[in-house]
Amino acid sequence: MGSIYQRKDGYWVFAYREDNKNRTKSLGKLGKLTNGKKREVLRRYEKLYEGNPTQRLNKSPIHLIHKLIEYIMEERNNKVKMNQLSQTTVGGDKKRLGYFKDFIFDKYGNISIDKIDDDVLNSYTDYCRDELGNNPTTIHNKHKAVQILIRYSLKKGYIQKSPYENVDIPKPIKRGKDRIPKRSEYKVIKKYLDGWADSYIEGNEKYHPINITSYFQIMLGMRIGEVLIMKWKKGKRDVGENHSFSYVYLNSNLTKLTVHFKRKKRVYPIDEIPMIPKILKKIKSDEKSRVYVLENNIKKKDGTPHSQSTSERYTDTYCSRPLKTMLRRLGIDDNYSTHSLRHSFVTDLIRKNHSLTKIGNLVGHSDIRMTELYGHLDTTDMRTLLSSV
Repeated sequence: MGSIYQRKDGYWVFAYREDNKNRTKSLGKLGKLTNGKKREVLRRYEKLYEGNPTQRLNKSPIHLIHKLIEYIMEERNNKVKMNQLSQTTVGGDKKRLGYFKDFIFDKYGNISIDKIDDDVLNSYTDYCRDELGNNPTTIHNKHKAVQILIRYSLKKGYIQKSPYENVDIPKPIKRGKDRIPKRSEYKVIKKYLDGWADSYIEGNEKYHPINITSYFQIMLGMRIGEVLIMKWKKGKRDVGENHSFSYVYLNSNLTKLTVHFKRKKRVYPIDEIPMIPKILKKIKSDEKSRVYVLENNIKKKDGTPHSQSTSERYTDTYCSRPLKTMLRRLGIDDNYSTHSLRHSFVTDLIRKNHSLTKIGNLVGHSDIRMTELYGHLDTTDMRTLLSSV
């Protein structure tokens, strides 16, 4: 049996015996742990480092799930440095592989990659659906991350056959027209955000990250990921085009916004919308953010504040719940996503008979067919057309 304890420097340590010797493993700064969380962490590391000695000796350390994931993340982080993968992509992979690793440790213990078969993978699907309540899209994305692990193991020769041949991965949910705000809903959202922006500049409204992100989406048609990585100035690596590395930065006088996302670069003359530079100046003055325009300085779950020295940005999943809260407050169906705001922006421009090519270039579509998909008609549009017949 092992034990865990916290050192004076704040680091947690797992202490255990192996081969009749006392050993320790640093677990990092886990913050304040409840008794239940301590038992959970202890159980996980007992499975990982103690287990059956005979069984453990028969395993090559590099074949163990947790070790393979470490090697994979090191390899993918190197690809980020070489602009072959984006930090957002690799961050998502790390999170999803972590979910799978935790599932394996809790249910099967410290097993090697050759123990992963279709039964294990189907069991993971059941766990995500039934215990975590994940939807098909989330489960699909989690399996895509596990497939990175499988492909890596095949390439290295640790396994000879992919266990996914007999696994049905749930298909992602397609975004339907019912997930795009109606014209009347779009007007309500835009009117609210315009009013909030005026009040914020005048000092009558507090700083709300979800209002900021929504305002940029509704006024510029930006993706939520683009808004969240927006920086005050160009970084050393923020150069080049047609590579996987994403960057978004402002010029010094806050009149121009450069966006490189999904291998496509575009530049917004944001001074065409005078309110945007005003909002940016107020954020800079009031929030004192240093690297990213929107920096996450709220407290962590354990009560300790995020370190301002690291200039942490909000994660891509941050906006989901706050957006739904905002929509409910406006009396609008909350079954919309942040992407719906971008979609509404494009649809509104199409209604105003602007060129599809120009709209596509503005919002960063790589193909005009993508822009055409936004040109759906709602009931209001139908009435307008019929009344003109």
